[in-house]
Amino acid sequence: MSIRDGEDLPNPSTVSAGELGRILRALAGIADELIAPVLTEELRLAQYRRVANLSEWITKAADSLHYDLDRQVNPDEFGDDD
Repeated sequence: MSIRDGEDLPNPSTVSAGELGRILRALAGIADELIAPVLTEELRLAQYRRVANLSEWITKAADSLHYDLDRQVNPDEFGDDD
């Protein structure tokens, strides 16, 4: 899975901790690209958009993993209809 070429990411609602970890590790490559000199403004805009999209995905994935684990660890805090 490559996050730099616009490849689709896994569904954040069903992502595993390992998949999330691989995405977080791959962010270093994007950071390297952002540190490098700008080749074109269009490329930089695309990089910013990719970072924004990844940020949204990471938040959704982390929220989903947190919710699922919280339901396991604290089942009494969740009603039967959840």
